[in-house]
Amino acid sequence: MEELFREKAECVKIYPGTETIVDPYEKNVEVSMLNPVPVKAIVSDLVASQSMWKIPGIEANKAKEIIIKKKYENLLKASQKIDIRGEFYYGWKVNGQLQYRIEDDYLRAYVYFKQI
Repeated sequence: MEELFREKAECVKIYPGTETIVDPYEKNVEVSMLNPVPVKAIVSDLVASQSMWKIPGIEANKAKEIIIKKKYENLLKASQKIDIRGEFYYGWKVNGQLQYRIEDDYLRAYVYFKQI
């Protein structure tokens, strides 16, 4: 895996953010974006049939799978968006928690492109 990471890794920017509860009764949250942190990652595309199984409930035309080193786990948890090749992707969250898998010294996460 280490050799594959050296050969195929590219630079992505992870934008962490902090959430502040503005009104606890109406559950309004304000997100403050912080400066991006460049991280080396292996990026691969997910086809529509894969994204149906791996990211249920998300209609994702452009979904990607990213693999980063485990030492960036807290950064990934705090991420609000991820810049991959100039496009912003968002992590797949369930009940407000980012979903990812730990495999040895690496994390595997699924991200999707929001079309507004």
